This record gives sequence, structure tokens and C-alpha cells, in this order.
Amino acid sequence: MKVITTHLSADFDAFAAAVCAVRLFPEHRVLFPGSQEIAVRRFLGAVDLDIPEIRLREARRERWEHAVVVDTRTPSRLGEAWQLIRRDGCLITLIDHHAGEEEALGAAESHCLEVGATCTVLQRLFEERGIEPTPEEASLMLMGIYEDTGGLSFRETSPEDLRAAARLVEQGGSLEWVRRWVLKGLEPEQFELLNRLVEGTREFMVNGTPVAIASVEVDHYHEEAAYVVHRWVETFDLPLGVALLVQPPNINIILRSRIPGLHVGQVAQRFGGGGHPTAASARVAGVTEVEVRERLLAALAEEMPPAVTAGDIALSKIFTLPSFFTVEQAKERMNHLRVNALPVEDSVAGKLVGTVTRQILDQAVSHGLGDRLVTTVMLPEVPTVGSDTPLETLRDRFLETPCRFVIVEEGGCPLGIITRMELFRRLFEHQHLAGASLDNRIRSSRHLTQSVTGLLREVAPAWVQRVLELARDVAGRRGEPVYLVGGVVRDLILRRPNEDVDLVVEGDGIGFARDLAGVTGGSCHPHEPFMTAVVILPEGLRIDVASARTEFYRTPAALPEVETSLIRQDLYRRDFTINALAVALSGDRFGTLVDFFGGRKDLERREIRVLHSLSFIDDPTRAIRAVRYARRLDFAIAADTRHLIATALREGVFDRLSGQRLRHELQLLLAEAHPAAALELLAELGLLEAIVTGLGWSNELAGYLLELEGITKWFEVEGLGSLPDAWILYLEGAILDLGVRGAETLARRLALSGAAFERFTAVPGEVAGLLGQVAGSERRSGLVRAVEAAQTVSVLLAMARLELGPRRRLADALERSVRQELPVRGADLVKLGIPQGPWIGAALEATRDALLDGEVGEEDAVELARTCALRLHKEMAR
Repeated sequence: MKVITTHLSADFDAFAAAVCAVRLFPEHRVLFPGSQEIAVRRFLGAVDLDIPEIRLREARRERWEHAVVVDTRTPSRLGEAWQLIRRDGCLITLIDHHAGEEEALGAAESHCLEVGATCTVLQRLFEERGIEPTPEEASLMLMGIYEDTGGLSFRETSPEDLRAAARLVEQGGSLEWVRRWVLKGLEPEQFELLNRLVEGTREFMVNGTPVAIASVEVDHYHEEAAYVVHRWVETFDLPLGVALLVQPPNINIILRSRIPGLHVGQVAQRFGGGGHPTAASARVAGVTEVEVRERLLAALAEEMPPAVTAGDIALSKIFTLPSFFTVEQAKERMNHLRVNALPVEDSVAGKLVGTVTRQILDQAVSHGLGDRLVTTVMLPEVPTVGSDTPLETLRDRFLETPCRFVIVEEGGCPLGIITRMELFRRLFEHQHLAGASLDNRIRSSRHLTQSVTGLLREVAPAWVQRVLELARDVAGRRGEPVYLVGGVVRDLILRRPNEDVDLVVEGDGIGFARDLAGVTGGSCHPHEPFMTAVVILPEGLRIDVASARTEFYRTPAALPEVETSLIRQDLYRRDFTINALAVALSGDRFGTLVDFFGGRKDLERREIRVLHSLSFIDDPTRAIRAVRYARRLDFAIAADTRHLIATALREGVFDRLSGQRLRHELQLLLAEAHPAAALELLAELGLLEAIVTGLGWSNELAGYLLELEGITKWFEVEGLGSLPDAWILYLEGAILDLGVRGAETLARRLALSGAAFERFTAVPGEVAGLLGQVAGSERRSGLVRAVEAAQTVSVLLAMARLELGPRRRLADALERSVRQELPVRGADLVKLGIPQGPWIGAALEATRDALLDGEVGEEDAVELARTCALRLHKEMAR
């Protein structure tokens, strides 16, 4: 069998090339290994074409002799067709226009041109072989050329594409088909996607070039998303637009570029995709939106044409003032050259020795120094930069210093000169051409930086505001940027109270903490190994200070190791995007929200999202933390984060988590309000089963734990004693039906030992005993003694298990055990002549039982105790 095939999701260029190639290879049949794009399918639904097509299921049964591959040279884009080609080892003929990409098919014959569309290559082959296309074939190829060249407007459109299009029109190609099926307007669903792209756009600078990245969560596959992205880039005149369509666990990446020298197809190849220099796509799975964005920015930084440097724009001709010139001569030369500043050159040594400006010369003349040598009034220094200095660095140099020009050097020798005016002309020209429209049109969609000074004044307590202002002063003196970071920033935006002040310093955090302690009158307590310190204010309030750090994990589930870094890296090591926010506190940036990873957007979405796909592999406790924040803030856990939790569970990383760390995280989780709901979410995510093997979740268990919450509130309101630790209470409640063996298994998993292990494993037996006592005992005194013999956690668990009547009896016994006081004490009996001895305690206990059971009143208690003590004394003395 002989086959013509193309890539998955064939567009008009691929479809038309495959269909029309049959004229070049008449014995071949056309195989589409995947479905065509929706625009092609709509076309096929309206136009009746006779295509010698073979279905994949039939092609699997045939032996392949020859394969013509059109519009791709990447094996993975052929899907199962590539597997069949390899299976039969057939010869390959390639017809393609991606000449800049690596040819990975091993084609025996290749027809490739560096043009805008594969149909242009096909039209050339028709001409060379003297084949006249039918009007239908000419129309198909015309549509393919128009689609892949953006209506003959893309950068890679070549004169050959224009000639091919003109020839095809001459041969009967239908421009009506092009207008109707290729150059079409947007459907309502496409308009909605376009609006969401605009709303989700953020701008990044890569090698001095603005890059627009739009992240959009979708609930289904948008087949014509590439066309919408093209219209987005075109409408807003973007130099480079990247759309991330997030449908967990998948993220579709679509790239469109108008930047000369950038091949976005090569960027897409890093993600398993491909494409042209100006248009490309890829699909990834199992990674977070944040991680894809970070990888994209890193790839673009490598693939982007090098940033323009000082050496690129320097004027090679350096005009100078000879050192033997007088002030008047220097001024005349400067006027002649129409410049405002020039370097002074030593006429003998041939070296630049100083700088002079028109203002300096004017002032010298006004002071009667016109006949003096220019060297007497010059500034004795020459501003220089290396030839590889980026224009942005040069811009900062001009903005921060009064120099009018810089001499560009290479190897210590002058290479040229750059004036302030020339630099700003270049920069603003670049801004206008590459990104001015982006700057204006998507300003409302940016969330990278934003002032929250008003929020600080409105929400933060007065003492926090005072500390932050002092931190700004300290940062200014030390020349080190400092940031407010962590949960306090998150809660500031949510307008929630939070007085946990965490500061991160890009520099010496401990040194900063010492200086801050000095200006606040507090004390500094450093922890050198972790580059952190705590400042305790005179009123006892606490401030945590740390150097900006990055961390790495030598093994999964291990504790992290840290090293110094910048604020971006420090925030990237954090658990969730909403906790990776910072507020700049230094200089003019005071009160500016810094958001590298979309945390503000996730706060608006009310979602918990990790920053990278290995987050739970590195630290499995983050999964429990996700549940804690979700329940505390009433947020949802993002779909991609749920997928990554499931992946971590399958990898078994929780098995490697130490009992101490697991116990600590559960303590924090179950100390939050509504621990029953927290456990339910743990179960929903599969985490509860990972913690307690064999524990299943049910509506009955959920109801029981909710009852337990109510019982706990009652216990607290009634003031019946100290509440047991919530983590013990609710974990014991969850595993109660697993009995002693379940308690022992969980206690070992949590690394409990000694008395703590004994107490934990005793609970199921104590609960069973209490339930039996309530069911079998008619006497209040016996029930009270059973309550007093058990741990409080066991009593509460037993109460939650009982119906209303028996629960009231157990509650009454608990209250009596706390509040029932004997009107007689041992000392009273001694005063009544009873000798000291064990009979006194036994008599008091018997008296208390009688009171509890209503056999005597309080007025008769003393006499009963005395009589009972005398009797017991006599019996014991025999």
C-alpha cells in the first residue's frame, strides 16, 4: 500500500497538500492520522470532494511500501502513522516548507522550500511536472497558502508564495472559497475566548522585548483556538503572543510571533510540539501553569535574538576637543558640531582625559576664562562602558548620572560613542515598534506590580505600619531591597487580620535584623545556618527576617537545604501562588505589590495552586497544607494542583514522609475551624487513605465527625476542662471503627512513642467501655467513675456516638465528675474522732456514690461518711 499522510489536526495547508499530492502520486491513498481542524471539517461538510482516503483501521492491516509525508518533518506529529511507517520500514518522500527545522523522518526524497506554505511547494512541483491543477485543486492550494501566510502578510511570506497564489488564481482558484473558509470572522464562542485572552494577558520583558502571555482556563478543547490567538496578536499589534489554554491535566501552548530572528517553532519543540518561525503550538501534561510559563520564559530567553548592546549602536567616529584648545576654541567647535558635550583628548598621549559640556564652557567664558586651556575647566573623567553592555543598563546609567555621552570600549580601547539623545531615540523607537500598543491596550490586565499602600494603611495594625516604615529607612541606609512576604500579604489583599510580619532582604538578612532591632529598641535573635533572625519588639511583638533564599531537596520528602538568592527565587520556593506575593518596602517602591506567579489572580479566582509540578514530590506536606488553606479561606484546590496531588500519591512519596513532619502538619490542619470538613477534603483527594491505610470515607463518618464538632463546642462552652488536642480527637474519631489495631498503626505512622503511644492506642478500648457502661449501668455513680477513668478525648468520642437520651446521661456524668463537690472532707472526719487511714477515703467515695445516686441529701452526707468510716475502720482493724 502507498500512502500520503500529514500531521494530526490538519489545517487547510496540510489538508490541501495531502489531497492534491495524489496528482503527483496517483497510486497513493490519503490517510489523516487524526481529525482535521474544525474549519476544514466545516468546509468538508459544505463542499463535496472526491478524496481517495483510507481510514486508519484499514491502514493498520496493510503493508506500507511508500509514504509521502506533507507539511511536517517531526515524527511525533504523525501520531500512529509514524508507528506504521516504522513497522514496515517503508521509503519516505517529504514535501514540506519548514526548512529551518531538523528533518527527523529520514526521508529518502525531499521537496522542501523556505516559503510560507507547503501548498506553495506543491504548486511548484505541479509546474515542474507540467501538471495543470483542476479549479478545485487550485482552490484548495490557494486556501492553504492564504491560511499559512496569514493572507500573504506573515513575515515568512516569500515572493514565491505570492507568485504561486497568483498562478493558482489564473488556473481557476476560488477567492470566494478563501474569503468564506479562511478569511472568516469570529464566531460568538471565539469572541468569548478572545476576550478571555485579553483579560488573562500579562507582559514580560525578554531580552528587552515585550512578550504577552495569556493564561485562560477552559473546560473543553477549542479547535480553532490558533485562529483566535492569531487575531489577538494581530488586533493588539503584539510582537510576540503566547496563549496557555489550561484544561487540567493538559495545557495547550499556542505561539504567534512577529520578531525577526525568533523561531517559535523551535521554542515549541522544547515542549514536544513544533511549527513555523512565526506560528507554533505544543501540548504538555502534568505540569502547572506557573511552571509552563517559567519554562517558556527561559526558552524564549535562549531563542530570542540577542539584546541590542552598546557596541551595536555606538557611533564609530568620536569627535574630541584637543587638549591644547582654549575654552573659546572648544566652544566654537562644539557650536560647529551642534553638540552639547564632548570628550577632551590629550594631544600628545592620544588618550581621552576628560569631559566638557556647553554649560561649563559658557560659565567659564562669563568668568573671563575664555583664553584658558580647556583642560583647566574640564571634568577629569570619561564615562565608559563595555561593548556588551545592554541598552537597559545604559539607560539606567544615563538616568542615574548627569553624563551626556559614554565612550564604548572593547578590550580597553575606544570603540565608539553613544550620546544620551541617540540612546533614548533607539529605546523609544524600539518601544514604539515592538510594544507601545501592548503597553496601552493590556494595562488593565497586568498584575505583576500594583500599589497596595492604601490597603496597608486601611488593614494593617498601627504597629505593623510603623515597623514597615522603619524597615524602609533601614533598607535605604543599607542599600538592600526588603520585602514584606508570605501569608500577611495574602491576607492583606483579602482584608483578613494577620499580624505575622515576615521580611525578606536581598542581602544580609541577619545584618538587617540587627539594624532593625536597633531602631525599634528590640532585640535580635539570629539563626545563622538558615540565614534568618527574629526581632522581638519591647512590647513582645515578633518580626521574622530572612535573607532571600532558594531551596532544593536532595531527596523527595526530605527537609530543604537553602542558599542565598533574589526575591523572585525566594518566592518561587514557596508552596502556593497565593503565598508567593510580596510588597516592596524600599525607597519609591514602598507599598508596591510584587506578583511573579499569578497569586493575585488566584486570590480573585479563590483557588489554591502550586508553583511547579514537582512541588508535592519535593515536599508532600504541601498537599495537607493545600487542604488547610482551602478550608481556612474557603477556596477551591485548582484542578491542576489536584492532578499533581494524585500523581504524588501514585509515586508513593507520602510513604517516605517522616512521622514527625506528618504529625506536625496534621496538628496545624486540625487546629483550624471545622476539622471534619478538612478530613473530608483529605479523603476526597486520596490523602486520608495515604495516612491511614484501610480508612474509607462515608456519609456516616462525616456525620459522626460533625456531631463531634458540636460535642466539642458544648464541652468548651460549659467550661468542663481543657479541650484535648484537636488532631488527636479527630484522628481518633476517624479511625474509631478500625479498633485498637487501627490506632496502633496510626500511632506508629505518626512516630508516637512511650506514654503518648499508650494513651493514643487506649482510646478505642476506653470508648467501647464507656458505651457499654451507658448501655448497662443504671447507677449514676458507676457512670461517673467510668468517665473519670477514661481520657477526655474518649468521653467526647463516646458522646458523639450516642443517641440523644444516652448522650444526656453520659454528659450528666461528665458534668457531675467535674462539678459534684462533697460537703465533707477527710479532715472533717478526723475532727469527729475517726483515726486516719484508708477507711476515710473509702468512706468518702461511698458517700459521693450515695449522693450521686440520690440515696442521701447533702445534709446527711457528713453523718453517712462518719458512720461508713467507723464501720470500715472496724472491719479493716480485725
